[in-house]
Amino acid sequence: MSKKALNKSQKAEITKDCTALSNFLAPMTRAEKTVAIDRICEGCYVPRHTVWNWINRLSRIPELHKRKIEEIFSMSIFDNTTI
Repeated sequence: MSKKALNKSQKAEITKDCTALSNFLAPMTRAEKTVAIDRICEGCYVPRHTVWNWINRLSRIPELHKRKIEEIFSMSIFDNTTI
């Protein structure tokens, strides 16, 4: 089974969005980060390992989930110019 190759712009988009999420969670304490990740899991209906994949830049964050994450925390986290 072969994986679909990503072009440079798609890889850059993954890195940019995942870095934004990672930077958002970085200043939080361990307890706060755990609660934030739980809120993301519940709001986006995804398992914890998916959120960790987003944070560690292993998979891209779908647009719908980006909007939901921003809605959960009531702030702009991702660059909104790509929409």
